[in-house]
Amino acid sequence: MIENIIVTDDGTDVSDKALEVACEIAGPCGARITLLHVIEHIEDPDTMIFGNNRELIEKAKLMNLRPSIKNTWHKRAQEKINKLSEQSLQSDSKCLTGDIAEKILEYAHAKKVDMIVMGSSNRLKGISKIKALGSVTRKVSELADCPVLIIH
Repeated sequence: MIENIIVTDDGTDVSDKALEVACEIAGPCGARITLLHVIEHIEDPDTMIFGNNRELIEKAKLMNLRPSIKNTWHKRAQEKINKLSEQSLQSDSKCLTGDIAEKILEYAHAKKVDMIVMGSSNRLKGISKIKALGSVTRKVSELADCPVLIIH
């Protein structure tokens, strides 16, 4: 029985399509949908203020950028949650920071989700399609504890 579904959302059209498919699955099951967004660490050159201390540079960047990115995400997520509520679907959202694939896998494992639905814009066919999956999609699909549905 499917009770908890994660839908990864990176703000693209294919993420919206993944959510549509997840809704089709969640509706009959009465499953809860969690919209999951991961903010990847942002790289930039060393600065004179922090020298080569990568940890301090990363913290400074995230202090400046994270609120803006999170605010944009939360606004998008709230709009989607409102639409899901209108369809009588239970939903929530979560925004994490770190390595995207690792955070998706950690969250899915911790919450014991039954399925991960994620979008991939890859349009190839056959073995080329498998080889060309994005590194995040590939890693999640290979290492997840639950089924992963990839939407194109």
